[in-house]
Parts: sequence; structure tokens; C-alpha cells
Amino acid sequence: MLCWSILSVLVGACVAASLITLCLSHLAAVHHFKQSAPMPMPTPAPGISILKPVEGAGEETYQAFSSFCKLVYPGRLELLIGTIRRNDDITLIVDRLRKDNPDRDIRLVFAELQGVNRKTSIMEALWREARGEYLFFSDADVVVDENYLQYLVPMLAQPGVGCLTCLPRGIRARTLGARLIALHYDFNYLLQWMLAKRTGGIKWAIGHTMAVPRDVLARLGGFKAWLNHLADDYELGYRVVQLGLKVVVPPYLIDCFMPQENLRAAMMRLQRWKRTMRRAYGAPFFGSCLSYPVFWALLLVLMQPMGWYSWSIFATVLATRGLLASRLQSYVGLPDWNRARWLLPLVDIIEGFTFLGAYTGTTICWADRRYRLLPDGTLTALAKNPGKH
Repeated sequence: MLCWSILSVLVGACVAASLITLCLSHLAAVHHFKQSAPMPMPTPAPGISILKPVEGAGEETYQAFSSFCKLVYPGRLELLIGTIRRNDDITLIVDRLRKDNPDRDIRLVFAELQGVNRKTSIMEALWREARGEYLFFSDADVVVDENYLQYLVPMLAQPGVGCLTCLPRGIRARTLGARLIALHYDFNYLLQWMLAKRTGGIKWAIGHTMAVPRDVLARLGGFKAWLNHLADDYELGYRVVQLGLKVVVPPYLIDCFMPQENLRAAMMRLQRWKRTMRRAYGAPFFGSCLSYPVFWALLLVLMQPMGWYSWSIFATVLATRGLLASRLQSYVGLPDWNRARWLLPLVDIIEGFTFLGAYTGTTICWADRRYRLLPDGTLTALAKNPGKH
């Protein structure tokens, strides 16, 4: 009984600490989105290469890629799309893009598999073929507005900046799993980044947009040093910082089409991300357990179901979480917020369990392939037959 009481006190302390963390991260996020207006474009405008590593094509791939063909930019611009398989469905998308945008420089690059991480192999081939001074990598589900480059290029061109990266906003989330991931992006993941930015600084990147000067990537030797790592985006940002340069995160969210997946698929996706971050960040990852106040408050209720105080704390946490999220929504503008907001407590609970899963397993499922994640962050391919994730 004494041990149970002590454990309950520890969980209560986690509830208090997670509420404080929640409030501080919200303040950091609001401060982030109140930053100064866009900066002027360098003269002359530098050449830009948009680099898209992809395998396969989904329902909305053409629309996502087409948005990059509508960019308004005063300098030279090229779009390079890379894949590994020559019979990939993306080849049909590229043919259509060329036909619909004859004035754009659109090229298809076939990459050789150089390591376990297929995406990194494609990015290595893409940047070698690119001609731009600044290289903008982005995932296949990213949709941009026409001013994307006019806003971001001036920030990347600032002295001392070696990498620019943008956080995502989920759009067209029509299923339960899709809505969970969209809420994760803007009401958990964004908050973790903002708190890190205000404390230790950002020392990594994220694949929705990773932009680097070509000469910086050349100094790193391209992606060859981490072809077998899972977290290619983390490695890029980390190694840029090791060069003495900064990673900047503008107050600009990148729209991403949400995969129309079920709850189980979304949970597997979150589990993969947690295991990835645990390997990439090391010991500091443990602090992210304080990002999920509803999870800790629910755990306290389960441990003390007859205590009025546990239910009072749970209600207080739910109310605080909802009020702060509603305020943040005025900045992030998540589509379909009114339908999705009721899922926010469920997101916290699932993320709490997937956090625990980061320490209890090493298998991940990525793009219909299974891998084992090793302690140094590298991957080993496993057989394709279904297994425990």
C-alpha cells in the first residue's frame, strides 16, 4: 500500500510537471508565430532546386507536386523528382507535370540504392544532379502556396544559417487515424519543437521542408555518411550544427495531405516516430514524456479511482488542454478543427503509450517494409512477413 501511494505521488508530480510544460510550450509557440514580417529577397535571386524523393504515387500526389510548379520566384527554378524503381507510378505523374507545365524545368532522376534507407539514397542522387545554389528537399505529401520560396529563401540566405526547416500542418484529414496525426503535428509535435527552440535551440530538421545551401551540403559530403540511418532529417540538421551553423525554423507551417489511414495505422506511425526520436535524440528524449498531460492525469485516475482529487485533477487537465489548444488554433489554423478537437485527449493518451513503446521495442514498419532500429540509429532490413511492431 505504501509503495502504491508513493507511486501515485510520483504520477501526480508528472501531472503537475506536464501541465507546466504544456503552458510554457504554448507561450513559446505564441511567441514563435508573432515573429517579424518576411525579409527582402537577395539580389540577384539565387537559383533554387526543389528536390522530391518519392516512391509510389497516391491519390493526391499530382496535386501536391503541381503546387511546386505554380511557385512565383524571380530566380532560376528547377524541380527534380527522384525514385529508385524505373517502373514506379511516379513516372506517370512526372509525364503529366511536364505536359501541363511546359515552361518549367522538371526532371526525373533514378537513384541507385546505396544504403538501407531508400529515401536517403534518393536524396543523395538528387542533390548531385541539382544545379541550384539552394536545395529544398520536401516530402511527397507537401503542398505549398505560390509564395513559399519568396518567404523562405531570404531566411536561408542570412549569414550563419546552414539549414532551414518547416513544421507541418495536416490537411484533408478524413479518417480517424488521419485526424490523430494532424492533431499530433500541431498540438504536440509543434509544442515540443517550440519549447526546444526557446531552451536549447533546434539542432535537427524535419523532412516536410529541409533547405540547405549547396556548399553546406557539399561540406558534409552529401548524405553518404548516413545512408543507413533512419532519421535522415535529424542527421542533416545535427551535422549542420556541428559545422558551427544554425538551423532556423520560420513561423510558417507546411501543408501536408494526411494519409487516409485507420487508427491502428496511425498508432504504428506514431510508434515509429517515437522509436526514431529515441535513437536520434538519446537521453534528452526522455523529457518528452512530460508533453502528454492527459496521459498522466488518466493514469492517476486509474491508480486512484475512488479519490475525488484524482478526478478533479483529470477534469482540470482536460479543461486546460482544451483552452490552450483553442488559443493555439488561432495561429496554426488547422482545417476541420471543430470536428477533430474532441480527439485531442485521445492523442495525448496514445502518445503516452507510444512513448513507452519507444523503450520496449526496436522493430518499425516504414513504407510497407520492416526494419530493426539499432542503438546507433541505423537500420537493418527484416523480412516482409507480418510481425510484431
